[in-house]
Amino acid sequence: MALYSYAMPAAGLRGEQLLGELQAAGLPAVDVSVTGDQVQVVTSRDLSSAEQTQTGNLVAAHVPNPERRPRLIFEIYQDIGALTGAQKVSIWGDLNAGTPPKWAQDRGPNAADNHILWLFATQVGAIQTATDRQKCQQMLIAIYTQDNPQYLVHPPFDTAIDIPGDEPIPE
Repeated sequence: MALYSYAMPAAGLRGEQLLGELQAAGLPAVDVSVTGDQVQVVTSRDLSSAEQTQTGNLVAAHVPNPERRPRLIFEIYQDIGALTGAQKVSIWGDLNAGTPPKWAQDRGPNAADNHILWLFATQVGAIQTATDRQKCQQMLIAIYTQDNPQYLVHPPFDTAIDIPGDEPIPE
């Protein structure tokens, strides 16, 4: 392990985001901590001179994304409702693919709700109309999207869809 420190105004820097940027650039960064006016980058090995320069440049160019919070499920639900029928069918198909299906692999705080909604949408005879089953499907999609905020941001099965499950925290 190697430790590199960079003195710079660190107010507002987001270590987790910076770590992802360093790793995306192919650098062996394993941790980033921000304290006062110091940014410390821990790497899995010593960096070459060129890699040290690249790391310093990435640290200096870092623009922190605003902190985010989950969107209201109701807002996500409304956005999903505005999609075309074909887009909703594509999402439902993607979430039900695999064994277990994608929705059942959700470990977020709403995971149990997904199981209940799946039962309502597909198994329970008390939900008799296709419209009511589709509403249950739409709510499952909204809840899954809140737990997985990037799921409906230009997904591979339909890149025209852009429904984030989170939003910037207002200042």
